[in-house]
Amino acid sequence: MLHLLFYLILLYVVYVFLTAFVLFYLPIQKTCKEHCIYKASSISGDDQGTNQVMLLDDGFESGQARIQMIREAKRMIRLSYYSIQKGKTAEWVLGALIEAADRGVKVQLLLDGICHSLRGPLKDLRYAVANHPNMAIRFYEPFRLFKPWTWHNRLHDKLLLADGRVAVMGGRNIGDKYFADQPPKDFAFDRDVLLYNDKKGKVLDEMEQYFVYLWNHNFTKRTKAVFSKQKAKKGLKLRKKLLRSYQEAVHEKEPFVMSSFNWAADGTSVKQIAFFTNPVERFNKRPLVLKKLNDLAHRAKRSVLIQTPYVIPTRPMKDGLTPLGSGIQTTVVTNSLTATPNPLAFAGYLSTKKELMKTGVHLYEYEGPYSIHAKSMVIDDYLSIIGTYNLDARSSFLNTESILVIDSAPFALSLTQAIERKIAYSILVAKDKEAYKTGSYGQKKKPLMKRLLLNGLSAITVLWRRLI
Repeated sequence: MLHLLFYLILLYVVYVFLTAFVLFYLPIQKTCKEHCIYKASSISGDDQGTNQVMLLDDGFESGQARIQMIREAKRMIRLSYYSIQKGKTAEWVLGALIEAADRGVKVQLLLDGICHSLRGPLKDLRYAVANHPNMAIRFYEPFRLFKPWTWHNRLHDKLLLADGRVAVMGGRNIGDKYFADQPPKDFAFDRDVLLYNDKKGKVLDEMEQYFVYLWNHNFTKRTKAVFSKQKAKKGLKLRKKLLRSYQEAVHEKEPFVMSSFNWAADGTSVKQIAFFTNPVERFNKRPLVLKKLNDLAHRAKRSVLIQTPYVIPTRPMKDGLTPLGSGIQTTVVTNSLTATPNPLAFAGYLSTKKELMKTGVHLYEYEGPYSIHAKSMVIDDYLSIIGTYNLDARSSFLNTESILVIDSAPFALSLTQAIERKIAYSILVAKDKEAYKTGSYGQKKKPLMKRLLLNGLSAITVLWRRLI
């Protein structure tokens, strides 16, 4: 019996290796049967000049904006997130959603099916939401034991839509890690953009269409509304707890739930704006966001400024890119060994770092405090890109990703200044080979064991860089 069990486990391990790893290296051809919000030509729209955007660089302020959107909603709130994490701010956002649903607003919550983080105090959230008549929750590509190829197809979007008039998108998930005014140890500096159009413009409509498409896709699992009495009781208990937490915060006038933004007056007008996404596909997606960023970068006449938590330009990514013209100053800001929250991703960066340095890019490594998680780009001081796309293979070929492209010089100036504030806490990576080999280019002493471990991992990650 034990021998049989051993061979079954071994067979499953081989099956996982073939279908979750080897299969992704096969040249599977894609046809454009899937719907995707992607425009290959220019960033234009029929609502030019009517959109207002607001840069949400401060995490606490970004959380406040979400609370106000929920509080002011009258008809529909749609949320698409990679994860909801622990903390009071997450409780207050969820409590505000429940309060909105209680007053008749329809709430749709779409989460990644594996990385949703609904554990601990939030483990019963699906029951709390699904049993409310005005709320629904669904999970994109949940875990399937015998379909390992689905494990890589992750929902990486972070999108909140209210009444088709206002939206927030960017790099932040929901939780204290992104919103707390007193940052926890794992706090991440991130960035969002708020888009407002009182007339419900074309781009906001495209965001709504994208959400609805994901919501109804066959990759998305619908959550049943009827559970066992025990689960229903747990859900009701959690719903009351979250609502009470939010109402107490309002009563005590917690600053997080008491914002009063004026979307029109506080925002910046834009010339043009566009929304782009990756296709919704399994296996290796067509890298549409990567190609769009490449197209936009080639508009540059002077400079390209990039902030990203990870820089792992794998060979498949580089095959679809073409070098920028001479005289274009390219600057990249990413996490250093000291700041990185993701050792495996940083190991992948180390294995490509020397090659990246040879391109002449101005490469900065952020030294802290905390880490940077924002994904942004500025081209020639007028074109801004904010979204969920990391400069790695997962964002290029595996995840759902979305970006907002904004044509506005004032907004680009604000975004540039925000990135420069992180450069002030960064080091310019030396091009001297000896300094690179010894790690002596930094202003802070790098932990020896951590450096040795990551250097070892960097050699190993060459084997699976496409999937990290």
